[in-house]
Amino acid sequence: MLQLNIIDSELELVPETLLDDFQIRKIAKTREKRPSEMILDSNYMHGAIDRKFPGSSNRMGRPDIFHHLLNVTQDSILNKRGLLEINIHTKNDLIIHIDRETRIPRSYNRFLGLIEKLFVKGILESPDGKVLMNIDSGKWDNLMKNDYEKVLLSPRGPLCKPSDLINRDKNYCIIMGGFSEGDFSSPVYEKLEAKSVFEEELTIWTVAWEMIASMETVKNLR
Repeated sequence: MLQLNIIDSELELVPETLLDDFQIRKIAKTREKRPSEMILDSNYMHGAIDRKFPGSSNRMGRPDIFHHLLNVTQDSILNKRGLLEINIHTKNDLIIHIDRETRIPRSYNRFLGLIEKLFVKGILESPDGKVLMNIDSGKWDNLMKNDYEKVLLSPRGPLCKPSDLINRDKNYCIIMGGFSEGDFSSPVYEKLEAKSVFEEELTIWTVAWEMIASMETVKNLR
């Protein structure tokens, strides 16, 4: 089993300090939504973010990261074989659990609507009542299982091949950052030694794919 835990993710509803921003209100009116029920998205709200949090629009409000990531992970052979678990820990200490049967919309706008519904209701279910996603409160280290080998991935760590980090006979908890720039805000380095899989920074979904592919190889799934 490979458990991917995405930590300190920049995924949240529009924070209270931005609810009265004119750009946020305009988007809410166009979408016929309450500002407080929209996901913060720097693709459309970067001006509002930079007015309140100068220079932060490249990091804050990045649901697009998770649209790419989940399309990669949910369609993987490893997931289809029931050997992949995805959890997203947000910077506000919420944890999103994603069932392996959850299908991610190809349309980004539909994905935003799905995630907004999840954040408002706390749970998403299929028509037959199966829980596809749900949200709990919790710290990043609540996700780690004692019997899993833990691997923290960060550009700060020494360089390793992804294939060298995965062994056929073990279960793995892979910890990655859920942000596009900067570093972890949670104290991950106090508990785990970081490893890096490439000499340059990679996108989250690329790193996830490298680890998934390595596990598929050692499990003889490819």
